[in-house]
Amino acid sequence: MKITPVHVALIAVFAALQAVLSTLPFTITVGVEGQITLGLVGGALIGVLFGPFIGGLAVLIGSFIGVFMNPAGAILGIFTVIPPFLGSVGAGCVKIKRGYVAGGIILAALLLFYAHPVGRGVIAYPWFYIVGMVVAFSPLAYVAGSAFSSKKLAKPALGIVVASLVGVLADGMAGSGIAMWYFSGLPPEIWLSIMFIYPMERIVALVITSLIAIPVYYGLQTSGLTRFIE
Repeated sequence: MKITPVHVALIAVFAALQAVLSTLPFTITVGVEGQITLGLVGGALIGVLFGPFIGGLAVLIGSFIGVFMNPAGAILGIFTVIPPFLGSVGAGCVKIKRGYVAGGIILAALLLFYAHPVGRGVIAYPWFYIVGMVVAFSPLAYVAGSAFSSKKLAKPALGIVVASLVGVLADGMAGSGIAMWYFSGLPPEIWLSIMFIYPMERIVALVITSLIAIPVYYGLQTSGLTRFIE
């Protein structure tokens, strides 16, 4: 993919947005210090709008800056930049009809989670993330990617919702996989206590992402600006 001056400008602007979102709390964490920030929403949102390359790079740079701007949000240390980056790439891959790449990201994070003895002891914990993986590997992801090119609002909206779902779940599974090793002393009871809580957090993130992305993408599409980002 050839990087144009428009792409450089988009990366700079949305990296700044991601950095700001990484300073704003979204939910508190359970069992460890710190907070999950709105960088979770930013990752999927930017990936949906600009795809895995431009979006992913913007989120990676913005999240890195955000770690230093808001140390309280860096609950995984420098590894905190990885989940939103992969969430952006996952959402963007659905957009370009490469949902299987997003599915592979979730699968790799799932295997990382289960590689830890505690992960194998809480085998049911990632159930909602597995749903996201199934969606990413399914024909639904391809249909969602195809919907982005439609001029009818309803079809891109479907694509945005599916891409956002995969994005926020890729982010979450990556975060859980890293956290399993980063907080290796965290007992199984902590993981099990949030097994039915984190899906609600992810659904809220999905709703926020979709509500922002649908009108913004439609505006870009109707103005013809999508040709600069596709």
